[in-house]
Amino acid sequence: MKTETSERTARIHMPPLHSIMNRVREMRSTGQEVYSMAQAVPWYGPPEQAVEAVKQAMDRKSFHLYGPDPGHLSTRAALAGEIKRRRGIDIDPQRELHLTCGASQAFVSALLAVADPGDRAIVLEPYYFDHVFAIQFSSLVLDSIPMVEDSGWTVPWEILEQRVPGAKVMVLVNPGNPTGAVLSEEELRRIVKLTGENNCTLIIDETYEQFNFTGSSHHPWMESKQDHVLTLGSFSKSFSLSGWRLGYLFGADHILTQALKVQDSVVICPSTPGQMLLEECLNLEGWVEKRSEEVRYRLDLCRDAMEKAEGLEWRKAGGGFFTLAKTPDTIDAYALAEHLISKYSIAAIPGDAFGSSGRHHLRFSFGCLSDEELVPAMSALATVNLDGSALSKAF
Repeated sequence: MKTETSERTARIHMPPLHSIMNRVREMRSTGQEVYSMAQAVPWYGPPEQAVEAVKQAMDRKSFHLYGPDPGHLSTRAALAGEIKRRRGIDIDPQRELHLTCGASQAFVSALLAVADPGDRAIVLEPYYFDHVFAIQFSSLVLDSIPMVEDSGWTVPWEILEQRVPGAKVMVLVNPGNPTGAVLSEEELRRIVKLTGENNCTLIIDETYEQFNFTGSSHHPWMESKQDHVLTLGSFSKSFSLSGWRLGYLFGADHILTQALKVQDSVVICPSTPGQMLLEECLNLEGWVEKRSEEVRYRLDLCRDAMEKAEGLEWRKAGGGFFTLAKTPDTIDAYALAEHLISKYSIAAIPGDAFGSSGRHHLRFSFGCLSDEELVPAMSALATVNLDGSALSKAF
């Protein structure tokens, strides 16, 4: 008799990212040219100077051992110091900051620390699908609110003000994944006030915080430590440590005490070698800023190329690695993704993966193209033709 799986997992469908990246790997293994604008893996590696420093520590026994559940205090102190210098946010590294196994694990820990089964959790759609998976795994009620789409993506204030009352959690990704949308200081203040007045925990995912091109860098903890605001992020993009699975979570002490129970149960502690590497990276002032300038350059090239293409409409990206471009309503985005990779050697993600608001869109990551790939990839993107006559021949 075949063992049954749980309804909890069976009702969740894996996003198309995995199948598309498998297709990219298969094409490359046979020598085919393909430009992956699918997954947000930076083209650059970690700082060489930091890597060389960590190599010297590999012979030490402590390099290979468990560390404290919330991360080594020296690493937490180094991160808190960097955040204080760069952003003016005062965080107690002993009580208000955890290091985690990436931003996704930080999100699960935060979510389970503040919400119970049956509680309602708000996300803005198009959403980041891993957040939705975690909400569903946690037996919470998903409340997905579509953003307003024009030349970019904006907050639907009237609907949000109706739905926040009674919700236990609201999730923000700023800058956005998949949209690249960045909240202004006024918008963020308004959401913080709305959630606080309604006893709704606000979880801010700021994985792309250092890739914000709007000049709007406000965070609520710059002014006061508001208990209902939890913040998480990752070093997968800033220092390209995705393989080390290292992120962070900061917030009120009493909430992090509960979140640590989740972390201990699921992963015990973050990677000790990864923390050593992070400490070295944090000593390199200006390194991430240079990478951010290079990502901004790629954003501009992607926008220019897409404006030359037929059938792809650029959507304003104020930060991050992505734009969620509009495609013709007459063709399924999965079919378009297949068409792009087959005819133009460009891999992108169907917008349906990010909720119904993403239907008839494709997510393009401009933050993953190497210097060698950049020009030919943008040349290929500029030639894309999705008008009616071209599509009728393709489908």
